[in-house]
Amino acid sequence: MAQMMVDMLAELPIEVSLARNGREALALMEKVRPDLVLLDCMMPELDGFEVAAALKATPATQDIPIIFLTARGRVEDKVRGLEMGAEDYLIKPVRREEMLARVRNVLRRCEARRAAAPAESSLMRGRLEIMGLPNLVQVLETERRTGTLRLTSDGRRGEILFLEGRVAYAMEGVRQGEAAVYRMLGWGQGDFELEWTSGSGPPAAQITRPNQSLLMEGIRRLDEIPALRRSLGSADGPIKMFPVFRDGLLRRTLPSGFHQLVSLCDGSHDLAGLLEASALDEWGVLSYLVRFVTLGMLEHGIVAKRGSPRLGIQIGVEFTSVKEFKTARSLDVSSRGMFVRTGQVYPVGEEILVRFSLPGVARPFKVLGRVMWSSATDTPQGLPAGMGIQFVDLLGQEQGVIEQYVVELLLDRMLTPEASDTKA
Repeated sequence: MAQMMVDMLAELPIEVSLARNGREALALMEKVRPDLVLLDCMMPELDGFEVAAALKATPATQDIPIIFLTARGRVEDKVRGLEMGAEDYLIKPVRREEMLARVRNVLRRCEARRAAAPAESSLMRGRLEIMGLPNLVQVLETERRTGTLRLTSDGRRGEILFLEGRVAYAMEGVRQGEAAVYRMLGWGQGDFELEWTSGSGPPAAQITRPNQSLLMEGIRRLDEIPALRRSLGSADGPIKMFPVFRDGLLRRTLPSGFHQLVSLCDGSHDLAGLLEASALDEWGVLSYLVRFVTLGMLEHGIVAKRGSPRLGIQIGVEFTSVKEFKTARSLDVSSRGMFVRTGQVYPVGEEILVRFSLPGVARPFKVLGRVMWSSATDTPQGLPAGMGIQFVDLLGQEQGVIEQYVVELLLDRMLTPEASDTKA
């Protein structure tokens, strides 16, 4: 039934968020501040009346309009809902045309009330094209203003709570805290309005960084985004991490934003969808994705064609055609083959015997390989002298040992201090 209501509302130019029970509804409104709440009186956890009472008792949500949409048609229930401050009380089943008309009317009245609000409730308003968020922050800090700065841009909405000129809390979509501010700093057009409010926001939205440091970090991130997009390369289609890496990372203890991003890399989102769904700002998402690509963790470009993870690692390698073993260093190794850096190469197609050991793996490997590419000198394209060797008779158990070794080492590299500099 709830999903049916969502489908009915889809023809309106609005965004709809769905909660399955009363407790989930209150938790959702700590992250997303809606313009209207539709409540069913009969919900698990907390019923509609309890949710409405909680909203009206909280300063941050007490002015959000409520429409009850329920099968409880008793007059005393309707009176109770209206006395709690609901804008309307609809009894199911309700015709789609009627429900849409009631929703439009409530939203229209709310918009009219905002437009006609007395001067003291709207302290300032304007266009982001004229005064961007960096300038707004500096003005509000200089004047030591307290209030909620609400911003809208291309259908997106966000808000920042200032306490005596200091940025204290911020929310934008699923992003909270610094990530929300960094996202809104990139809004070059739209509207802003400062309303007098006080109080606090959800803990996850709290910001402790000083205003100027916050702005400098945000502007640095915006400046680096074009380079990150170029480093990522073509990102058409779904973003998908190799399952062995995704599962391995999700088993580890990760910062919440990073953990969520890894979960989202399941092939169900393209880049735009990933940026919108992630709790990280755009710079944070792109920084992680570039690192994923660099380490070969995404099914992206040439890595997707390999079908197995590959790791650049310095290990000793011995190889021979028939007569004698020669030694070299391997640059890349996977469960399917390796690249050996050497000037003593064999022609493409020749089968050679390869011996090598992996650090921490007790048993050495001895495998027949076939030369797939070779060059006795560094190439103009930047490839070093050496041979690309495909394993021919590596046993399945040995393949598993190599792949697990590569995966664990890549995960360790992903979580090195260099990667942890990306804030979640």
